[in-house]
Order: sequence, then C-alpha cells, then structure tokens
Amino acid sequence: MTPRAATAFGVRFMGCAMAWALCAIPLTAQAHKPSDSYLTLTVGEAGRIGVNWHVALRDLDNELALDANDDGRLTWGEVRGRWPDMRRFVQAHLRLVHGGEACLSLPDDAGANPPALIEHTDGRYAVFAWSQQCAQAPGHAWTGVTLGYSLFALTDPTHRGIVRWRWQTAGSAPQEMGVVVLGAHRASHAQTWSPPAQADGAAPDTPRAQMSSTAPVRDAATGPQPVASSSLSPWTQVQRTVRDGIEHISAGADHILFLVLLLLVSVWQRQGAPGKHSHGRRPMADWSPRGHWRGALGEVLRLVTAFTVAHSITLGLATFGVLSPPSRWVESLIALSVLVAAVDNLWPILRAPRWAVVFGFGLVHGFGFAGAMQDLGLSAQDLAWPLLGFNLGVELGQLALVALVLPLCFALRRTAFYRLGVVLPGSVAIGLMAWVWLVERSTDRVILGWGG
Repeated sequence: MTPRAATAFGVRFMGCAMAWALCAIPLTAQAHKPSDSYLTLTVGEAGRIGVNWHVALRDLDNELALDANDDGRLTWGEVRGRWPDMRRFVQAHLRLVHGGEACLSLPDDAGANPPALIEHTDGRYAVFAWSQQCAQAPGHAWTGVTLGYSLFALTDPTHRGIVRWRWQTAGSAPQEMGVVVLGAHRASHAQTWSPPAQADGAAPDTPRAQMSSTAPVRDAATGPQPVASSSLSPWTQVQRTVRDGIEHISAGADHILFLVLLLLVSVWQRQGAPGKHSHGRRPMADWSPRGHWRGALGEVLRLVTAFTVAHSITLGLATFGVLSPPSRWVESLIALSVLVAAVDNLWPILRAPRWAVVFGFGLVHGFGFAGAMQDLGLSAQDLAWPLLGFNLGVELGQLALVALVLPLCFALRRTAFYRLGVVLPGSVAIGLMAWVWLVERSTDRVILGWGG
C-alpha cells in the first residue's frame, strides 16, 4: 500500500469510526438499567397515607446538579447539604387526591425521617419518607385515592415509577394491595378498595384492592400496566411482563451492542486455530465469508441459544434471591464482555468455541437483566409467571434484532465496504465505548457519560 493510499484509507476509516460512534452514542445516553424510582404508599385509617420513596441519586443529580465540585462523584456532604431541595423536588411531583381534594403533607416529627440512602441493584438511592392526610367526611368509608405521578416527566420520558400499595391498621403488619408502574405514558392511577369487614370487637380484615387507571389501559401504543399479582391468571401475568422484557432489552445498549458484535461476524468463518498467529497481522485477516446462508444461520442459532440459556439461568437465580453479586461488578463484567467481543472481531483472542464463550458472558448478562425484576417488590410466590413473561420479552427483543441485522450482514458479507466500512470501524467504535463503560462502572466515575 502506497503512502497516499494508506492516508486515504486512514481518513476513510476514521470517518467510518466517527459515524459509528455518533450513531451509537444516543443508544448509550441511558445506563443499562432504565431510570426507576420505588414508591411505597401505605394506606392507614382515617385518611392517613404513609409515603416512602426511593429515588436514584444519579437522576436527582441530573436534575439538581448535586455534584458541587463537578468531580464526577457524589459525597455524603454534597447530598446532605442539598437534602431539603431534593425533598421539595420529589414532593412536588407526587399528588394524592381523595374526594376531589388534594391530600396534604404533614409536618415531620423532629428527627423522625432523617436523610438516608439505600443501595438498589443499580446504585444508591435517596430515601424520602413523610405522611399525607386526606380529607374524610365523618361517617364515610375510606375506600380510595387517586395518585398523580410526574417525577422526571419533562426530562426523561423512559422513567418509571414502581408503586406498591399497602394497607395497615393500628397494631397490625402491612398487607399488600398491589403494584403498578407509572411514567410518562401513564401519569395517574386510581387505587380503590372495598371497606374491610369487621365483626364486633374484631380487627378489620384486609381490604380487597381494585385497580383502575385514569389513563388508557396499556396496549401496543400506551404505557405500562399494573405488575402481575397472584390474583391474575398465569397467561395475564405473562402477557403483562413480556413488554417489560422487550423494553428492557431495547434500553440496554450494552446488551444490544454485544449481540451486534456477534452478528457482524456470524456471516464469516475464521480460518485456522483461534488465538494463534494473530499478533502483528492485519485486523480480521482470519475471517472469510461463509458460502451459504445455512452456515450463518447455524452460527447465529448456536450463539443466541447459548446466550439465552445462560442468561435465563442467572436471571432466575438472581430474581429469586439465590445469588446476588454486587451491581458494580456485574455491570463492569458486562462492559468487559462487550470489549472482549469487539477485540475478538478484529484479532482472534478467544481460544474456546465462540458459543462457549458467549455462554459464559451470558451468565453475567443475566444478572444485569435481573435488576428490572428484583426491585418490583413481588413476593417469591408471585414471581414465577412474571419472570417467564419478562424472559420471553427479552428473547423476542433479541430475535427482532437478529431479524433486522442478519439479512443485511449476509447480503454484504463479501464486499470490501462491509469489511472496511462496517465491521472494522464498528468493532473499534463499540470497543472504545465498552472501554469507557468499564472504567466508569468499575471506578464509579463519570468520564464521558456514555451510559456507564
């Protein structure tokens, strides 16, 4: 290659890599787990409602700029100093209404609800707690309330509020009434319950909860439905979490890019033993196009099956609480898996068959998928069918990606454009993003904010 040709190639390569990076950055604007908050509303007697709300510090930082010295790390001093601002912000985005009148926030007892943090599967959350009093006419049963939810509605349309409803009478343990997911597509919810039966001198029974929505019920174009509970049929529970799985895989840029890297070279086959004679050679020198579509389809089936079986195992184990590794390490290993896949596209560094390596990485990705299920607050007996639906949703999302990408890759597999304009810059760009994710997630620092 002449110096002029080498320069021209370098310019084209850098241009393609830049284009790939610019296309991929919007995908990574979100961390792998979408923005969630966890709101528990405990309905008591005489119109009293207890509020306990967990809101991610990273989301509050985006809204309120909590990081005073802008060093990419939030300290307890920075958080505690802005606690009144944070509390006012979240309270302004919660509205409870009963009988046409807004329920009023009650003043806190001194020291009853001090600033506190809690760890969820995707990081630290601020814990806000207070009580609200709803107007109740004397002699009328306390049977329902309407919730309006607008947290981050203007800045993050993908944000979800996972709301647990409970009932508690004096001297008794809280009883679960249901779980509902709110967000930009469904901003309000009417929670009603039947008055508890009460015999003379006996404690009241747990009320029968009834859920209705003041927004359209979720279908193909609207927002989330209440999460399944044991009172619903298995088919209904599966249906209602299938879309959650699809949405989760579509929002997980690291999972998507990992699969894309595998699909890019599934239409090629590697010549020679993996891991040998790779040093000093041109990138992708070991790859040659497959002669028939059956070979590419067989390779994809092996990879997708290995990934599916692996992540299903750890998704189930993590969701039921059998294994729960630290979130930081899980997210860091997911980023590492993307980086390794990108490098292996260019030079053969993996000695084992690709499907076996993908199985190992799939075990790690399953723990990442589990975060969306673990924080729903469902009891163990209510998890089986929602877990099946969620996993089916993840698989449908993966199959949609395969159906979209694989035919294009196969059609272009023999062209120089595909080799030098798609796979080479694409693998480099995704590898660079994965390296940024790995550093950000393992050190808990923000470098470029690409979803780490």
